[in-house]
Amino acid sequence: MTAPRAVVHLPEPPPADELRDAFPATVYPAGAPLFRSHGHRRGPWWFADSGQGRFDFTAPDGTCYVAEDEVITLLETYGGLSVVPAYETAKRDASELRLTEDVRVADLTSNLAAGFRVTSEIATTTDYPLTQRWAAALRAAGYEGVRYWARHDLVHEHACVALFDRSGDQGAVGRARYDVTSTVHLPRRRDLLDRLTAETGIAVLGPP
Repeated sequence: MTAPRAVVHLPEPPPADELRDAFPATVYPAGAPLFRSHGHRRGPWWFADSGQGRFDFTAPDGTCYVAEDEVITLLETYGGLSVVPAYETAKRDASELRLTEDVRVADLTSNLAAGFRVTSEIATTTDYPLTQRWAAALRAAGYEGVRYWARHDLVHEHACVALFDRSGDQGAVGRARYDVTSTVHLPRRRDLLDRLTAETGIAVLGPP
C-alpha cells in the first residue's frame, strides 16, 4: 500500500504526550556556535511572535531562528534571488551567538521522525499554520526548539534551529542563557558575501 503522490503528506501533529521523550532529539551543548542574519542594529536574540515565521508562536511566546552555518542564514534571507542588490546587505547584520547552557531540540532532520509521519515538507510547505502547530506540540512535549533543514539549502550539511522562549528581545532583557560573540554589519563581512557567491551562485550586485 502506498500513499497518493500528488498530495501533501505532512499530517497534523500527534498529542504532546505521544511526542514527549519519544521524538528524536539533538542537544546543542553550551558554547556551541550558532549564527543569525538580522536587521541592522537590532538585537540578534529576537524571538518572533508575528506568525509570519515557519515555527512562530503568538505572544507571550516566540521563536528565534538561527543556523549552524553563516551561509545558511543568508540563504534563508535571500532565498529565491539570484542577485542581491548591495543596498539590501546594508540593511542587515551578521551575528555569531552562543547558548550558555545545553539546549535539547526536536530533530526534524532525523529519519526517525518518519515514525511520527514527519516529511521534509515540514521545512518547505507554505502552510505555516500547520508547521506552527507542530512547533506548539513539540514545545508542549518539552522540546526547547526544533532542528530542521533550510528551505533554500540543497546540500543539507548544516541545519537551521528554531529556539522557543518568551517573545521579544531576550538579549536586551539580560537573559543569561543567551550570549553574543560578535555582531558585524553585513557589508563589512566581505568574506561571508564571497562565500555566499562561491557556494550558492547568488551574487551581490555593486559595492556593498
